[in-house]
Amino acid sequence: MMSREGTRRLTASLMTILAPASVASVAAAVEPVVRVGANRFLTVDDEPVFVIGAYHLPAGMTLADGQAIGFNLLGAPGKLEDWDEAHRLGVYLWTSFGGAFDFGTGDVDKKRQQIRERVEQTGRHPALLFWESIDEPAWTDKQPAKPRQRPEGMVAGYRYLKSIDPNHPVYLNHAPRNTVETLRRYSPSTDIVCVDIYPILPPQLRPMFAITPDGRHGDLPNQTPSCVGEYVDKMRRVAHDDQAVFIVLQAFAWEQLRDAAERDATKIRYPTYAESRFMAYHAILHGVNGLMYWGLAYVPPEHAFLDELRRVLHELRDHSDMILGRSLLHRPTLRYHERGSTITGGIEVLAKQTRDKVYLIAANTSIDPAAADFSALPPELADAKQLNVVGENRTVPIANGAFFDEFKGLDVHVYATQRR
Repeated sequence: MMSREGTRRLTASLMTILAPASVASVAAAVEPVVRVGANRFLTVDDEPVFVIGAYHLPAGMTLADGQAIGFNLLGAPGKLEDWDEAHRLGVYLWTSFGGAFDFGTGDVDKKRQQIRERVEQTGRHPALLFWESIDEPAWTDKQPAKPRQRPEGMVAGYRYLKSIDPNHPVYLNHAPRNTVETLRRYSPSTDIVCVDIYPILPPQLRPMFAITPDGRHGDLPNQTPSCVGEYVDKMRRVAHDDQAVFIVLQAFAWEQLRDAAERDATKIRYPTYAESRFMAYHAILHGVNGLMYWGLAYVPPEHAFLDELRRVLHELRDHSDMILGRSLLHRPTLRYHERGSTITGGIEVLAKQTRDKVYLIAANTSIDPAAADFSALPPELADAKQLNVVGENRTVPIANGAFFDEFKGLDVHVYATQRR
């Protein structure tokens, strides 16, 4: 997931060093109950939440800055008074137990004490959304078949944590590696199953942490941004029916992870606005319940990438009711027009329904243009004469139960009915 073992530990250190001061403000807080809801989205006191989280922020940024980018979940700060500030801002936090969660090795009594002290310290704070166990336990860099932690010890750690805090779920992130069968052995140790995938790489990237010798991050044949949906599908097979599925998306340039003296400036490649927007929506199309972003600590605070990511996250935040809405099983029929490109994955479509609107989310999975007629529309659109294209200041007319639209490579259009 990270550039080398030292940076792998950065997140854990940021999220686990908690000062013992200011516990009075925590003790007085009202503890929320966080659950995985019936539709797999997290609920806080029965209110569903679409999580948009960041492991860390660019240097010098505050919790308020993170909220302004569009995040509603951030890695826990070191001072407990900052937890109070997060709650005032309406931002949730999470914190990692790291190796203390593995009861299969070491001093288990000491690990129980570490977990118990953390729960006593922050477990009742209203800003806490979930706990994290151990990052990428089934995979070891350069020895991909060797697990870093075995699942049995993590299952024991999970059971102990749940015995003292049944009110917060546990989050477990996997590397984009390993078989479904292997990863399912870890599922009894978590409530949220996640995977990280960072497919935006420059050509001929030099060897580095988490990159295969032939220059890949994930292990699926598809190395384009549309592998995101494939990894969501994989995690849905890994997860149990009552577990949420999250994905960690790319918020960095791989070359930027190197020390400054070692970087090749010609290979610093951030996701574009279109790529970031596509990857987020493609995950949603495949049924993801939360998005996480890793790598912002390596992004210069004034970099243009942050403005582009902010645009994506604000769009998602503004349409969280759509994302949380009911998914309709009906999928339109598509007839493609010739645009000089092979149609492989094509345009993927998901229909969503809220209290007052019906939406179609359509994403072109190809890097080449596509155009199509959308017919056999969901019956919920039977009376619609046109659809608004969200954020594009245009409409598409519906004639004879069908409409036409064009897509750039990796383009996403969100269509919506008029408010009822």
